[in-house]
Amino acid sequence: MIGEIIEFPGREPPPEGYSEQYIDKLHSEAFRDLEVYLQDCVSMSSIAAQFMTNTKCEDDRLSFAVRHLDEMLRDWKRYNERWHGERRGTS
Repeated sequence: MIGEIIEFPGREPPPEGYSEQYIDKLHSEAFRDLEVYLQDCVSMSSIAAQFMTNTKCEDDRLSFAVRHLDEMLRDWKRYNERWHGERRGTS
């Protein structure tokens, strides 16, 4: 049994290929699955930015990177809230 590979049915695409609708469905499910992890990233970036604000940091590039990451993730969160209808407008 060592070294043998078992092929499971459905592993290979059908001869005609997968439909665009099927691929879009897989992509949308994958992105929805990422949402929880991205929300965690938003929370952690806020914590890191707060630590940077409360800490003496002489590395301006590090400070910029942490704060800018927090900004970008908060922008994503606002976009996501608008997508779900939880927030209106651009702010």
